[in-house]
Amino acid sequence: MGIKVKQLVIFSLIFLGHLICGQTVDSKIKYMKKYAYCNCVYINNNKLDVTYLNDKFQLSDKSENLFIDLGKISDKESIKIREFTEKQTKDFTVIESSYYSETGKTNTITADCMNFYESKELDSYIKKLVGVASKKKTKK
Repeated sequence: MGIKVKQLVIFSLIFLGHLICGQTVDSKIKYMKKYAYCNCVYINNNKLDVTYLNDKFQLSDKSENLFIDLGKISDKESIKIREFTEKQTKDFTVIESSYYSETGKTNTITADCMNFYESKELDSYIKKLVGVASKKKTKK
Protein backbone atom coordinates (compact mmCIF):
# COMPACT_ATOMS: atom_id res chain seq x y z
CA MET A 1 0.00 0.00 0.00
CA GLY A 2 2.84 2.41 0.83
CA ILE A 3 4.43 2.03 -2.61
CA LYS A 4 1.17 2.88 -4.40
CA VAL A 5 0.76 6.02 -2.30
CA LYS A 6 4.33 7.09 -3.08
CA GLN A 7 3.76 6.47 -6.78
CA LEU A 8 0.53 8.46 -6.67
CA VAL A 9 2.25 11.36 -4.89
CA ILE A 10 5.14 11.37 -7.36
CA PHE A 11 2.76 11.23 -10.32
CA SER A 12 0.66 14.04 -8.85
CA LEU A 13 3.73 16.23 -8.29
CA ILE A 14 4.96 15.67 -11.83
CA PHE A 15 1.51 16.30 -13.30
CA LEU A 16 0.90 19.45 -11.22
CA GLY A 17 4.40 20.70 -11.95
CA HIS A 18 3.72 20.36 -15.65
CA LEU A 19 0.42 22.21 -15.30
CA ILE A 20 1.98 25.04 -13.31
CA CYS A 21 5.30 25.42 -15.12
CA GLY A 22 4.61 23.90 -18.50
CA GLN A 23 3.54 26.01 -21.41
CA THR A 24 1.22 24.63 -24.01
CA VAL A 25 1.86 25.24 -27.67
CA ASP A 26 -1.53 26.96 -27.89
CA SER A 27 -0.60 29.51 -25.22
CA LYS A 28 2.74 30.19 -26.95
CA ILE A 29 0.90 30.78 -30.23
CA LYS A 30 -1.55 33.10 -28.46
CA TYR A 31 1.27 35.23 -27.00
CA MET A 32 3.18 35.29 -30.29
CA LYS A 33 0.08 36.60 -32.07
CA LYS A 34 -0.44 39.25 -29.38
CA TYR A 35 3.21 40.23 -29.78
CA ALA A 36 2.66 40.59 -33.54
CA TYR A 37 -0.40 42.78 -32.87
CA CYS A 38 1.61 45.10 -30.59
CA ASN A 39 4.33 45.32 -33.23
CA CYS A 40 1.77 46.15 -35.88
CA VAL A 41 0.33 49.03 -33.86
CA TYR A 42 3.77 50.34 -32.95
CA ILE A 43 5.35 50.03 -36.41
CA ASN A 44 2.46 51.63 -38.28
CA ASN A 45 1.79 54.45 -35.84
CA ASN A 46 5.49 55.25 -35.84
CA LYS A 47 5.51 55.35 -39.66
CA LEU A 48 2.54 57.69 -39.66
CA ASP A 49 3.77 60.01 -36.92
CA VAL A 50 7.40 60.15 -35.78
CA THR A 51 6.31 61.87 -32.56
CA TYR A 52 4.56 58.59 -31.61
CA LEU A 53 7.82 57.56 -29.96
CA ASN A 54 7.72 60.67 -27.78
CA ASP A 55 4.33 59.80 -26.34
CA LYS A 56 4.61 58.98 -22.60
CA PHE A 57 2.02 56.22 -22.88
CA GLN A 58 3.93 54.54 -25.68
CA LEU A 59 7.23 54.79 -23.83
CA SER A 60 5.78 53.25 -20.68
CA ASP A 61 3.72 50.55 -22.41
CA LYS A 62 5.67 47.32 -22.06
CA SER A 63 3.07 44.98 -23.55
CA GLU A 64 5.55 43.62 -26.08
CA ASN A 65 7.96 42.69 -23.27
CA LEU A 66 5.11 41.07 -21.33
CA PHE A 67 4.12 38.89 -24.29
CA ILE A 68 7.77 37.93 -24.90
CA ASP A 69 8.09 36.81 -21.28
CA LEU A 70 4.73 35.03 -21.01
CA GLY A 71 5.13 33.36 -24.39
CA LYS A 72 8.79 32.52 -23.84
CA ILE A 73 9.46 34.05 -27.26
CA SER A 74 13.12 33.76 -28.23
CA ASP A 75 15.10 36.59 -29.82
CA LYS A 76 15.12 34.67 -33.10
CA GLU A 77 11.34 34.20 -33.01
CA SER A 78 10.85 37.86 -32.07
CA ILE A 79 12.88 39.04 -35.05
CA LYS A 80 11.01 36.73 -37.44
CA ILE A 81 7.62 37.89 -36.12
CA ARG A 82 8.61 41.56 -36.49
CA GLU A 83 9.87 41.01 -40.05
CA PHE A 84 6.69 39.17 -41.02
CA THR A 85 4.53 41.86 -39.40
CA GLU A 86 6.35 44.66 -41.22
CA LYS A 87 6.00 42.84 -44.54
CA GLN A 88 2.31 42.02 -44.10
CA THR A 89 1.24 45.42 -42.74
CA LYS A 90 3.46 47.74 -44.77
CA ASP A 91 0.49 49.38 -46.52
CA PHE A 92 -1.63 50.10 -43.44
CA THR A 93 -0.50 53.72 -43.31
CA VAL A 94 -1.20 54.22 -47.01
CA ILE A 95 -4.86 53.25 -46.70
CA GLU A 96 -6.94 56.40 -46.56
CA SER A 97 -9.60 56.40 -43.88
CA SER A 98 -13.06 57.62 -44.77
CA TYR A 99 -13.62 58.86 -41.22
CA TYR A 100 -13.49 62.59 -40.52
CA SER A 101 -11.27 64.12 -37.88
CA GLU A 102 -10.93 67.75 -36.88
CA THR A 103 -7.26 67.14 -36.13
CA GLY A 104 -6.40 66.28 -39.73
CA LYS A 105 -5.44 62.99 -41.33
CA THR A 106 -7.18 59.95 -39.92
CA ASN A 107 -6.25 56.28 -39.85
CA THR A 108 -7.65 52.92 -38.87
CA ILE A 109 -4.35 51.34 -37.83
CA THR A 110 -5.66 49.74 -34.64
CA ALA A 111 -8.59 48.15 -36.50
CA ASP A 112 -6.32 47.05 -39.36
CA CYS A 113 -3.89 45.52 -36.87
CA MET A 114 -6.75 43.69 -35.13
CA ASN A 115 -7.75 42.22 -38.49
CA PHE A 116 -4.11 41.21 -39.02
CA TYR A 117 -4.07 39.60 -35.54
CA GLU A 118 -7.13 37.53 -36.45
CA SER A 119 -5.90 36.69 -39.97
CA LYS A 120 -5.29 33.19 -41.29
CA GLU A 121 -1.94 34.41 -42.64
CA LEU A 122 -0.61 35.34 -39.19
CA ASP A 123 -2.05 32.19 -37.63
CA SER A 124 -0.42 29.98 -40.28
CA TYR A 125 2.91 31.80 -40.03
CA ILE A 126 3.05 31.57 -36.22
CA LYS A 127 2.10 27.87 -36.29
CA LYS A 128 4.81 27.24 -38.88
CA LEU A 129 7.32 29.15 -36.74
CA VAL A 130 6.43 27.05 -33.69
CA GLY A 131 6.50 23.86 -35.74
CA VAL A 132 2.80 23.04 -35.64
CA ALA A 133 1.34 21.74 -38.88
CA SER A 134 -1.78 23.57 -39.99
CA LYS A 135 -4.86 21.39 -40.06
CA LYS A 136 -6.06 21.18 -43.64
CA LYS A 137 -9.62 20.30 -44.45
CA THR A 138 -9.92 17.07 -46.32
CA LYS A 139 -12.53 16.44 -48.98
CA LYS A 140 -14.77 13.47 -48.45
